[in-house]
Amino acid sequence: MDTIMALMLTERNEPISVFAEFSGGAVKPVWFSLNGRRIRVGEITLIWKTRKGSTPILHFSVTDGEGLYEIQYNTGTFSWRLAACA
Repeated sequence: MDTIMALMLTERNEPISVFAEFSGGAVKPVWFSLNGRRIRVGEITLIWKTRKGSTPILHFSVTDGEGLYEIQYNTGTFSWRLAACA
């Protein structure tokens, strides 16, 4: 019998500092700072795009092997936010 684990995400919506690679029109977050800690992105589990008006917002579901985080990149303001974490 398969086991399904549900994660409860906590909304955060706070600005964060992110080190990311920009190459060939793609963005790849490498690590980000949260509460004085550097969280290394071990895996990007999902990427999707939404819009805020006409500005594309890139969403990344990432994990460091322990936690799950949704971080967002606003392509208009070049800013990053932590949207949620588990």
